[in-house]
Amino acid sequence: MTARKKPLRAVEPGEVAPVPPAPDPIPSLMDAVESGDPLAIARAQRRDIARDLPDEKGPAKAALHRQLAALTLEIGRLELAALQAAEEDGDAGTVEDEPWNEEAL
Repeated sequence: MTARKKPLRAVEPGEVAPVPPAPDPIPSLMDAVESGDPLAIARAQRRDIARDLPDEKGPAKAALHRQLAALTLEIGRLELAALQAAEEDGDAGTVEDEPWNEEAL
């Protein structure tokens, strides 16, 4: 069954459109694994561990803290590698505009 859309209407003076919630920038762990992107996988794992950590106790909590610390270092390493690759490819920084040449048209 599909949801019915509200009919269109004119906006009132001063009315602003509601802002939809922003999507989670980190994909689910399953989506990240399917993408094959190591950085997305590590971020999804970190999010899942941080979400589950408050509910854990004892040795399980200690193990999750160790995993969280290791993932944080790995994410930093992967982000740095991506930044360096972008700089080497010329994708980082601003590009200077060329002077306007009307005769080129």
